[in-house]
Amino acid sequence: MTAPAATTAERVLVLMPTQRDAERAVAFLAEAGVQGVICVDLASLCREFRGGAGAVLLSDDAFSLDGAGQLAETIRAQPSWSSMPIIVIAREGWSKLGPGRSPAQESLIIVERPARTRTLVEVVASALRARRHQYQLRDELELRERQAQALKAQDERLQFALAAGKLGSWELNLDTGEMHCSDICRQNLGYATGEPVSYEAFQRSIHPLDRSRVAAAIETCLAEHGECDVEYRVSWPSGEPHWVLMRGRAMYDGSGRPRRMAGVSLDVSERKRLYDALQQSESALARQAEELRLGARRKDEFLATLAHELRNPLAPIRSGLELLARSPDAEAAARALGVMGRQIGHMVRLIDDLLDVSRITIGKLHLQRRRVELRAIVEAAVEASGPLIERKKQTLSVAVPDPALSVYADLTRLAQVIGNLLNNASNYTAEGGLIQLSARQDGAWLVVEVHDNGLGIPDERLGDVFNLFSQINAEPERAQGGLGIGLALVRSLVEMHGGTARAQSPGPGRGSTFTIRVPLAEPAEEVPAAPAALTHSRRGATKRLLVVDDNEDGAEMLALVLGQSGYQIKTVYDGRGALTAADEWQPEVIILDIGLPDINGYDVARELRSRQRLDGLGLIALTGWGTSDDKQKAMEAGFDLHLTKPVDAGELQRALSELEQRGRSQPPSQPLAG
Repeated sequence: MTAPAATTAERVLVLMPTQRDAERAVAFLAEAGVQGVICVDLASLCREFRGGAGAVLLSDDAFSLDGAGQLAETIRAQPSWSSMPIIVIAREGWSKLGPGRSPAQESLIIVERPARTRTLVEVVASALRARRHQYQLRDELELRERQAQALKAQDERLQFALAAGKLGSWELNLDTGEMHCSDICRQNLGYATGEPVSYEAFQRSIHPLDRSRVAAAIETCLAEHGECDVEYRVSWPSGEPHWVLMRGRAMYDGSGRPRRMAGVSLDVSERKRLYDALQQSESALARQAEELRLGARRKDEFLATLAHELRNPLAPIRSGLELLARSPDAEAAARALGVMGRQIGHMVRLIDDLLDVSRITIGKLHLQRRRVELRAIVEAAVEASGPLIERKKQTLSVAVPDPALSVYADLTRLAQVIGNLLNNASNYTAEGGLIQLSARQDGAWLVVEVHDNGLGIPDERLGDVFNLFSQINAEPERAQGGLGIGLALVRSLVEMHGGTARAQSPGPGRGSTFTIRVPLAEPAEEVPAAPAALTHSRRGATKRLLVVDDNEDGAEMLALVLGQSGYQIKTVYDGRGALTAADEWQPEVIILDIGLPDINGYDVARELRSRQRLDGLGLIALTGWGTSDDKQKAMEAGFDLHLTKPVDAGELQRALSELEQRGRSQPPSQPLAG
């Protein structure tokens, strides 16, 4: 029911038997300052009644005329707060409980005729005052209803926010220990929806290692009138661990005694997991940053060392060239050439080591494994390292009790491993020092040790001596030579053979021992069959040689060397020139580079093999690409031999002699040299 206007709430509805009686009643009400509204019949009275009024003034005749119960129904239909004052001017003896009266009429105010005007005005005034109180009550009820609705809406929003944030609410009676938890709070503690949770159950749910910390946080909150904010682990009844954040405050009575606590709880297990993952990630990033820093430092040290190691052999080579330019006597020229040859060999070994590291890193180094006797491996290693040891006047002791021990290995690579260990021992041992090489069987393993009485290794460096570019003495003034990749190759090659490498040292100045272990060959293993020999038919000794290389200086120098051996030489510098010269000049052998500017050497070889008029032509690949894959590609393209730059004159002469002796029928499936 909408609130009536102020004049409507104060008006009195008047229904009398006659119009004159009604007008007289309105007149005396007006004299008393009360607004009267004349209703012509019961229908209009009931309509105005529902619109709002302060009171109703009618005669008892109205009830006699209410045969349909219209007035009675209107009275009953009032809202709960409303009890409209109805003043009935009745004849003497009329009773509101007489026949035809209804319970709705029990609250009527009866004024018997004849009624004095003053009395009637006082009754109306009293009724209006009562009606005002009813309107005040209505307003208070409506206000309370609006407040209740607002509180309900606020609570719904709060519950929605708590649910959206997965926040559980709780309340604890500190006097009785009674605890109330929301469904989300129960879930946070591992309990089912609706399952009762006591304070004792709450305490038991806390992880034993966190109980004292949670209790201390609650005690501090109560003592300091502050906020309780603590994270702890809970053990769910299922045994599943979770992390919970609890926040709350206490409520105190007038004496300052805490009576209740209330707050929220939140399952922060996922946040904890992400935080722990972040911490681990930050630690990993810190380690990676340190590794990058160390890697950058090692790279700088490596580049400085590389420049040093390349300049060292270049200096005597340049001096030798200047000496030869002055046409020295035969003895001086021979000495210069010897020095230059050794220094070039040193540079080649440096580059080969770098290429080996690169091949291992990208997985391009392939082992050519077969049954190999220990004797052959040791002999090859000692032969390679002997000159360095002899120059430093060092003593090499070799103890191999059973040289017939065999391993299934790549002879070249395993000899390289032992050779690198011997070179390392020589580099870090003073002149006249002692180097010991020993080998023995340990069950199914071959154990090889290289011991020296040199500089030794500090304890803190034993773990990284096999790292790439690592050197014990990195200072230029104390450098022992090399790029710091020899031992890295040792470990990588040994591991490729299924073995291990280890370094030991009593400390600085007390020497060191390097030990490798590789599996021995099984007794029943068969030696892989050697490639079948090729059959060839050639028309005679090789005389005409075509040299093809885009490096003009390299081509010219090679032509000069071969020319002194009696060959007829022609040089060209690209693939198309090679094809033209092959047709016009008909060489017997072509020494062909792979990386040509127009057509690569593989395609040139395929084109040459397709020309029947060049049947019997010998093809040698001479290139800086030297992996086993490169050699295989050369064989597949039609080359007879594959040689890797730089090649010495003796190796090239042996390759040419091999072609002259055997001739050529079909290109072999495996490289024959280089």
